[in-house]
Amino acid sequence: MRTARQFFVAVTLLCTASLYAANGLVKFMTKAEHREWTTIRNDEDAQRFVDSYLARRGPAFAAQLASRVDEADKHLTIGKVPGSMTLRGKVIILLGVPSAFEQTSITENTDVHRDNGVMAAALTGGSATTVGTDEMNEGSRTMGNSNLLLVYHFTYASTPAGPLDVNITADPNTGKDRPRDKNSSKQLEAAFEAAAQASIKTK
Repeated sequence: MRTARQFFVAVTLLCTASLYAANGLVKFMTKAEHREWTTIRNDEDAQRFVDSYLARRGPAFAAQLASRVDEADKHLTIGKVPGSMTLRGKVIILLGVPSAFEQTSITENTDVHRDNGVMAAALTGGSATTVGTDEMNEGSRTMGNSNLLLVYHFTYASTPAGPLDVNITADPNTGKDRPRDKNSSKQLEAAFEAAAQASIKTK
């Protein structure tokens, strides 16, 4: 079976776009198309799939996709991670320019673990004497971390799935991102599938 990389290359040659645009094409696959792709076992079937995929979306699809990939890379890239390869980029690629957009920074405090004074002293070169349970509990404390996160707030007055108002958080050091909450995750899943379905012009 063709590897995903081989598929990206095949699509790139067909639409004369960059490898990132090929990744965008995969983003536009419906759930049914993803299932169909997993059944492909030879190059001929893979070629037929790609031809059919592009034909169903019309001649303007590749150019529109390349434009959206460029926008995602221009505005949403963090470090060496291209915006088009991220969840926040997927929003732009599948849904286009939002009605409203806001980027903010927040500090997220997280509890890492509970420790006690005796153990902490031992780990840092202090004395690790044996003490009673009450004394250990008294010395217990919560160790915390503060993480700086970027929050991308996307608002769409209209999408194929209806209005959309979601938040995506990203690590400014790694570029990795995720939905801010379960509601955003559910909205995005529905919006992505509806956009993929709407991209099909001919059945």
